[in-house]
Amino acid sequence: MALLGHRCASFMRRMSTSVSAPLLWKAENDAVTTVQLLSWGRGASGQLGGGIEEMRLYPSPVATLHLPPSFNLCPIPGRLCLPSVENASGLTEVGISCGLFHSSLVVDGKLWIWGKGDGGRLGFGHEYPAFLPTLNPNLDSIRSTALGGVHSVALSSLGQVFTWGYGGFGALGHSVYHRELLPRMVEGSWNAKIRHIATAGTHTAAITESGELYTWGRDQGDGRLGLGPNCGPNEGGGLSIPSKVKALPVPVAAVSCGGFFTMVLTQEGQLWNWGACGALGGVIVVKGAPRLRAARCHPSAPRLKAGDAPSRRRCLGTQGACLRQGAT
Repeated sequence: MALLGHRCASFMRRMSTSVSAPLLWKAENDAVTTVQLLSWGRGASGQLGGGIEEMRLYPSPVATLHLPPSFNLCPIPGRLCLPSVENASGLTEVGISCGLFHSSLVVDGKLWIWGKGDGGRLGFGHEYPAFLPTLNPNLDSIRSTALGGVHSVALSSLGQVFTWGYGGFGALGHSVYHRELLPRMVEGSWNAKIRHIATAGTHTAAITESGELYTWGRDQGDGRLGLGPNCGPNEGGGLSIPSKVKALPVPVAAVSCGGFFTMVLTQEGQLWNWGACGALGGVIVVKGAPRLRAARCHPSAPRLKAGDAPSRRRCLGTQGACLRQGAT
């Protein structure tokens, strides 16, 4: 499930026939599982996908998917995946993402996107809005998406990162600070495939197969990029070139970007974070330097106990949070 303050979106296996939604995708299999895409909240820019500007107080169907009986959820920013799931092949992948005023759906490599079009965040080559889920013909073989404030990020099955939209703070990673209306591949200095992406309002992060973390975008002195004090932004408080976070002493497996901070998880469940101190769960201000964090939202420091599955941990949020299944 993905959510923001103004609206939410989620999947639900269809349990009744009382409420229907347009069929958006159908598997070629004879046996299918019916899944509905739901949305709710404020939809003044069409981000709810219902075809009109509206306010939905309760979850309502947007689209229907006829999926194979077995399918995988796309990689989710901030969530660890079990090796058995991450390496699964031949299964249809499906996932959703919510930006500030736009939303997206990925099914079997295809990307549907809708909402506000300002800045080119929808990737159609123009800035017009889309009030219904609309297939983007400019991308294929997509594994996951991460939507920011006025830009979008996609990860392909080949481990390539594509970005588009408003690049005023360098969040696109293309060495530019203007809008780009069409998806373009990010030419990073990494020597391996990218396996995990995340973004927030104005900064973006990517993890390679070997566990290296690269960040780019806005950093106005709060250290959210994790590059230290000697890596100064070059325009408008932003850095438009993907840079490796060298201060991390361990490989990481998942990343989540907040408004003014960044959090990563190792495969063993260690939580590292940096950026604006108020979102880090601590007292000492350490801007731009990744540090191992014992979250103060629970009496004891989070630890990976025997038998815990790494995929049950997830870091998320604009202000900062870490979820662990079974915790209260």
